[in-house]
Amino acid sequence: MEKWQVLLLLLIGLGLFITAIILRVRYGEKFELKTVDLVLIIIPLLLVLLISGKIKVLDAFGVKADFSELFADAAGTNIEQQVAAAASPGVDEVVNMLEMAAKGGVREIPRLVEKKTEALVFRLGHGGYYGPAIREYFDALYASSYLQYLIILNRDSKLFGIYDALDLAVYFRTQGERAYDNFARWLNKANDTSQRQLSGLPGFIGVERAVARVVSKRDALLQMDALRVDTLPVVDEKGYFVGTVGRSQLTASLILEVANKLEPKQPVN
Repeated sequence: MEKWQVLLLLLIGLGLFITAIILRVRYGEKFELKTVDLVLIIIPLLLVLLISGKIKVLDAFGVKADFSELFADAAGTNIEQQVAAAASPGVDEVVNMLEMAAKGGVREIPRLVEKKTEALVFRLGHGGYYGPAIREYFDALYASSYLQYLIILNRDSKLFGIYDALDLAVYFRTQGERAYDNFARWLNKANDTSQRQLSGLPGFIGVERAVARVVSKRDALLQMDALRVDTLPVVDEKGYFVGTVGRSQLTASLILEVANKLEPKQPVN
């Protein structure tokens, strides 16, 4: 590893250390330097060394641990605690808003921005979708920085797929007004040809690539790497959309699980 890479990783670790102190003080705990605090400083560096196979066992600061075993255990746990439900209006509400926008009414936009709307939900074949209205809402919500993705449901309300808002925004801006008109038409028709067109748009992740809440963190991260994405949709056992899981949440949870296992157990009085 280059010297600057080592320094960068140690700086990240120092940031984790400072964050741990701030959280402890904020929640009223008496501050005292613990072994786990020192370990937090070097965890990012240890992660890189572990992944590269250059280190497997830590024996420092009074701590002796097999990191390969600790991370294997942490990666084997499921993603349920990291699934995030999106703040989003329902299908009927979206259709109603877009129909109002088609008539010149866009008064719902400020309310959606205030609610920090993260997703817009559409249903295939529902009807009522209008290209210019979709553009009005999509552009306004994306500019607010809260909109993260669009959710597309089948006629039975099960997940068809989701779009990353950034990828779709780039596509819409490069293709112009026609792209919004096509998007609305494909949603309204919902036939096989329309579904293929929708599946081919940038940033689309279909239900077949979604994960269940019981999948392991390891498998979810492998799926993200294979698709080159940072977020995956999560569905229940019947195929209904329940939320998303992100790479950053999974990585943070792995670090915290290992850190918690390194925390010395308090003696029982």
